[in-house]
Formats: sequence, C-alpha cells, structure tokens
Amino acid sequence: MDPKIMRRAAALVVLVVALAPSFVPPAAAKDTLRSASSWEFFKKQRPRLLKKLAPPFVECFARRDSLIDPLSPIFHGCLDWHSAVHAAYSHHVVYRRTGDEGFLTLVEDQIAPAGVSLVPAEEVYQRAKGLDLPLTENPYGFGWFLVLAREREQSTNKEDLRAMADHAAEQMIVWFEERLASGDARTFILNRAHPNYSWSLINLDVWARYRKDKGILAAVKKAAKPLLDKGLDSACPVDMDQADNATGFQPACLMRLAAVAHIFGDKMKSFVSSRVPNSYRIAPIEEPSGCHAGGLNFTRAFALYQLYRVTGTTGYRDNYAQLISFHVGRPDLYIDPDYLGNPGYLCYSHWVAQVGVRAISLSYE
Repeated sequence: MDPKIMRRAAALVVLVVALAPSFVPPAAAKDTLRSASSWEFFKKQRPRLLKKLAPPFVECFARRDSLIDPLSPIFHGCLDWHSAVHAAYSHHVVYRRTGDEGFLTLVEDQIAPAGVSLVPAEEVYQRAKGLDLPLTENPYGFGWFLVLAREREQSTNKEDLRAMADHAAEQMIVWFEERLASGDARTFILNRAHPNYSWSLINLDVWARYRKDKGILAAVKKAAKPLLDKGLDSACPVDMDQADNATGFQPACLMRLAAVAHIFGDKMKSFVSSRVPNSYRIAPIEEPSGCHAGGLNFTRAFALYQLYRVTGTTGYRDNYAQLISFHVGRPDLYIDPDYLGNPGYLCYSHWVAQVGVRAISLSYE
C-alpha cells in the first residue's frame, strides 16, 4: 500500500480514537451548561471543545460517499459537497486554533495527495457542472466555500482556493439579485433550511470584508435591504426561535437580525436591540425534533453572538457559550459514523460538528 495512504489511515484512526468524547448524559450536560456561564472559562475551553467536535468531520471528509458529487476531486465525502467543504473548513480552524498540525496534514493530503494539488481539477469540475452546482449549492454551499477559502488563507497563507471563491461569490451575487428582481427574498429569509437568505448573506459579507471588495460589499448592502422590512417583525418574531420542537436548522427570525448586525454594525444597533429583549434566552434543545434540528443549538448560538457583537448585551454572549457547551457535551447528537445508526451518519454526524466549529470560531474573530 502507498505509504502516504497508510500514514493518512493511521492518522485518521489515532484522531478518531483519541478525540472521540464519551457520552455525556443529559444531567451531566446540564452541569456543563451551568459551568459555562463564565465567559473566561468558556474561552479557555475552546481548543478542547474544537477537538471534541473533530472525530466526525475527520472521518467523513476522507470518504467518497457524496450522493450528488462523488466525482468531485476534493469534496467527495460527508454525503454532499457542502458538508465536505465545511469539513475542510473545520480541519483548518482546529489546526489554527489548537496548533495541532495533524489536522492540517489530513486536509492537505486530500487537497494535494503526494504533493500534487487537486485544486485545478476541482476548478474544472466546478465549472464543468455548469448550472447544476449553482442549483444545488447556491447560495448555501458557495457561502461555506467562501468561509473555507478565507480560513485557508488565514491558516496557511495559501491562496489556491481564491479563484473558486471568487467564482462562488459571483454566483451568489447573481442569486441574491434574482431574489430582488423576482420579489421572493422574504420567502428565503423565512426559510429554515439550506436556502436561508440571511445565513448565506452573512457568508458573502465575510468574504467581501476579507477581500475589501467594494463591488461585493455594495452587492451585500443592496441584498440586505429586504431584511429591514418591518413586516418581518410580526411574521418572524425572535420568540419563534426559542422553541424546543423547532424544525429545520436555521433560526430564521434570529438569523435575520444577526445578518443585519453583521452587515450594518453599530448603525443598526437600535434596530436590533428593539427587536430582541435584553432578557432574551434560548434553552438548549436536548432532543431534536428531526435531523436538521440537530444543528439548531449551534446556529442559534452563532446568531446570538452576532447580536452580542453589536449590542454588547453579555447575556447573549453567555447564552451562546451555554448552547455550545451543552451540545459539545452531547456527542450522541453529532457522532455516529454508522449509516443506519440512530440517529446515524445520514442524520447528524456528516454535518453537525462542522456547524459547531463555525460557531466556536466566531468568538475568536
């Protein structure tokens, strides 16, 4: 067997075995939640939390099991292209925030096996798919790709994903322009799954700010206007995102205000503050109502931290830490490599941990 393959296999086994957290029953998880009320405690725990999330994305990134893109040169695991993209993102984050080079080795072995980059082949693949990839991955997957490209550049100083990221940004801008032209932006703002308008607009804004691209920044501001529609206040109040039986993985009402906060900053502090009470709290979901709801603790936390950054309300920040700490303390809600497990790889373990990495990473920025 190729020594490179043997080394990768050995590294995978070591990481999965060494990092796999033991099951924490609900009662113990609640204790973790209480202890995480200390922000300083949470900050110190972040490297450990990131590593506890690692086993499922380390395992799935190396698979070739994408139901849609099994021929993708790089992103062919984790059941679908976007989940493989955010698995690659997560490897980079854990490497940068913990200093553990094993994570960088694993992702580099897949991006450039034997030192030969597969990025050019991935570029060809992405463009050869024509309209198909934008239909299945725009805006959600492309938004994740922008976050990956930024993280790779910050982690390794490599800009090899830049061309694909610029292409993804262009495609996303077209998507948002189509929403404005057709007048259906509100439908996507209220969407609680992959096409959620606000989440993807945040990701496009992340790339625009990183690149300091005035054209993309202007496109983001233009696309953000529907988020300011006051009719959404009654159609989508934030108390809808406190429910423990929610479906979907996007807290649409909260994420709308998170996007406003991210894009407009202090200019919209009063707009955000008037729509979210200072006493606003979200209890962790202990038993998700479905597979997608398995990511809600992390996406709700992500939105809360965005609100904290603009309003300065420390309760949002502490709630963010509590939701993350609770969910990381429940590996049964994100680790199960068995296809037919309960809840299993099809349900949680091909994607939930990566969303947790994204939420934790936000507090470093």
